[in-house]
Amino acid sequence: MAPTLAKCLAFSFSLGLLLQAGCVCGPGPNVGGYDEPGAKDPPRSLQGIKFIESEKGDAAVIGCADGQREGFADITRHRRVAGCLATWEGTKSLRDKPTGKACGDDIKGGVCTVPSDVCAAGWHVCGTNGKNDDLKSHTTFKACNKEAGPGKFIAAISHGQSEELCPPTPTAETVFPCMDSGYCAEPVCCGDNCQFGKCRDGVWKGQTRISLGKAEGCGSVTSERNGGVMCCYDKNEDPPALKPADPTAATAGTPPADTAGTPPADTAATPPTDSAAATPPPSTVPSTTPPTTTPPTTPSSLTAPPGADPTKGPSATDKKKPAKPAKPEPAEKAG
Repeated sequence: MAPTLAKCLAFSFSLGLLLQAGCVCGPGPNVGGYDEPGAKDPPRSLQGIKFIESEKGDAAVIGCADGQREGFADITRHRRVAGCLATWEGTKSLRDKPTGKACGDDIKGGVCTVPSDVCAAGWHVCGTNGKNDDLKSHTTFKACNKEAGPGKFIAAISHGQSEELCPPTPTAETVFPCMDSGYCAEPVCCGDNCQFGKCRDGVWKGQTRISLGKAEGCGSVTSERNGGVMCCYDKNEDPPALKPADPTAATAGTPPADTAGTPPADTAATPPTDSAAATPPPSTVPSTTPPTTTPPTTPSSLTAPPGADPTKGPSATDKKKPAKPAKPEPAEKAG
């Protein structure tokens, strides 16, 4: 009887270990963090990371208030989610309500009052409502972990619904908090520099990464270590497509563009020197060089305020006016 009882106890103990191993927490210690009492465990800094930037455009389409992404840079592939780089003073909550003041690394003096200000109008910090479905409906775990690009872009959702080391498996009804610090407080994260913590099921089962370091939870982040913010489109649809750069914007002042709408008789009477004089110097042509990590110092038609067409330069009509040869025509006829 005793051997049988011993076997049952051993089986029960082994089963308990298996069940514990099957909870949402992943194995292994976080060196210098979770498993060391009193350790501050700060997340890694963003300093020195070379972000991949998107093209510039209308902020309402790009998703970032400054009109350029630093994460999910492929706008055609990632229409409804954007990674936006921001700076702010001290520690802030990712759920602080936006003030409406646009900010971002591509705006001169663009320090944010709160992290949510880096998201463009019509966008919000992903996970603000506490639902993991807000992230699931805007991106996938593959895109989050493999396509967001260098850096960390965090959502307004702690990756665990409580401070338990192994919280229950989340359901569709689970509302996640935005905790300041501690176990499971770290925000869900997309990007090459995000890591797995102990709990990996918060959004995508077994695939949810975080900005590892329990000193900075979702409710208390610094821009030095967590300045990449993940912004989601408000509507349950794709935003308008980003219009391609207007190929006539750089050549609208050349003779062919200026004389395109001029009657043949008028162009025949126009001296060649007049059309050449109408061509603006090359320095006035907007730059078309790819964006770099250094904020642009030259004006660009793609930074137009919302409501204006950001992909076109000055109107073709305005550029044609100086070159119209309408005045000389009566004189020629008189001769």
